[in-house]
Amino acid sequence: MSSRIFGFIAVVVIAVFAGVTGASAQNTFSYVSSTGNDANSCTFASQCRTFQRAHDQTNDGGIVQALDSVADFGPVTITKGIRISGMGDNNPNQRAYITVTSGSAVTVNAPANKGVTLVNLELRGSGTGDNGVLFNSGGLLQIYGSSIYGFGAASPYGHGVKFAPSAFSRLAIFGSNISGNGTATTGSAVQVNPGSGGGAQVDLTNITAYSNAFGLAIDTSGSSSGVQAVIHGGVMQFNRQDGVVIVSGAPISVTLDNNALMMGNAGYGVRAIGAGANIRLNQATITANTTGVAGVSGGVVSSYGNNSVDGNATNGTMTIIPLK
Repeated sequence: MSSRIFGFIAVVVIAVFAGVTGASAQNTFSYVSSTGNDANSCTFASQCRTFQRAHDQTNDGGIVQALDSVADFGPVTITKGIRISGMGDNNPNQRAYITVTSGSAVTVNAPANKGVTLVNLELRGSGTGDNGVLFNSGGLLQIYGSSIYGFGAASPYGHGVKFAPSAFSRLAIFGSNISGNGTATTGSAVQVNPGSGGGAQVDLTNITAYSNAFGLAIDTSGSSSGVQAVIHGGVMQFNRQDGVVIVSGAPISVTLDNNALMMGNAGYGVRAIGAGANIRLNQATITANTTGVAGVSGGVVSSYGNNSVDGNATNGTMTIIPLK
């Protein structure tokens, strides 16, 4: 009798665990298309219609791939390590797009040790959306070959990318156009604004920040950790305020190099505000701004002596650092 009872229990336990395993099984690769349906499983043969459904059907560390570029795939909140991609790696004609009129197109609430990658997306804010990408938590956010524009909500929103980690995190943006964001006086292409306990390393490579309120804005007034950032090449042009502005609570170090161009900004080309705010220029061009460079309230702008700071209404002055 006892052997039959234990045998019965074993069968039940196996069946229960099999059911749990089956229920939690998800995709390593998930797919969306304009003809997909969110009742589907998001496999290649049975595509979903929205990024959110595909995200929810994808394993941690998996990939969501758009199979066409003729439909809006809707906003998505990311809670795991994942890659979300348009059809190609950097082809404007193959970008998968997300349009919002309020809120953020992409919200990242990932675990602290997880990386999130966005590739070849077009995020549209319709002039009133909050942010293209709002990053609250995660280990790493990478954005490749994307276009982010039209996020015009009032402060504290109106950013192409708002990077506001509550712990140390990394941001890397490559070859992307982030333009037309913010109001007349607030908002930016990229804002780095760590919360209490938050800090960041930032790499902006060959990005275009055109006609935003600010290009890059870093503010550590609410953070106990600092920010290190580098701008490799690229253009921050015709923004309504500054090309780059940093406001220090915790220390901030920004390096502009590799022919980075700050041009035609209505405020400053680069501005460092507060003790601990440091901007270093190495083979950068700063021209046609109202003011080229400025260090304010203890902030410092330094030059390695190999830059072009000329043709501004006021060029400003820099601390010279010898090349080594």
